[in-house]
Amino acid sequence: MNHSLITDSLREELVRQLVYFDENTYGILERTATESPADRAEIRALIEKYQACVQRILAGAGDELTRSVVLIGSWISLKIGPETLTDAYRIVIPGESSLDEFSISLWSPMGRALLLAEPGETVTVHTPLGSDQVLVLNNVYGYAARETQR
Repeated sequence: MNHSLITDSLREELVRQLVYFDENTYGILERTATESPADRAEIRALIEKYQACVQRILAGAGDELTRSVVLIGSWISLKIGPETLTDAYRIVIPGESSLDEFSISLWSPMGRALLLAEPGETVTVHTPLGSDQVLVLNNVYGYAARETQR
């Protein structure tokens, strides 16, 4: 892995995300108690997979950044079915999301489907209204941009 891809702001953000999961996994799983056991198991597996990915990035052992894997904080361009969306959307931790800011909550059906996807990958987003095929067109990490806004 190219260690130059890990900036101080990226490292700080990824550590913050690991702390978020460490402090909130139990509560997240409790809130999903009304969902099916399969959905709950899927959420638990996603949390574990994401944590492992972030730990590999921090250790310099993974190639996720060079593959441009969608992480929390990523700005992604999407195509939903035949429609290419003109705005980029950011995957965010709950409480940081706002439709006015083109944010997608990590725990929404869209956020869960997009997390850890790569540009060129098509994911299926399941909602109460049905399913959509969503193509990830581009992914840009937004940590450096946010650091300059502080």
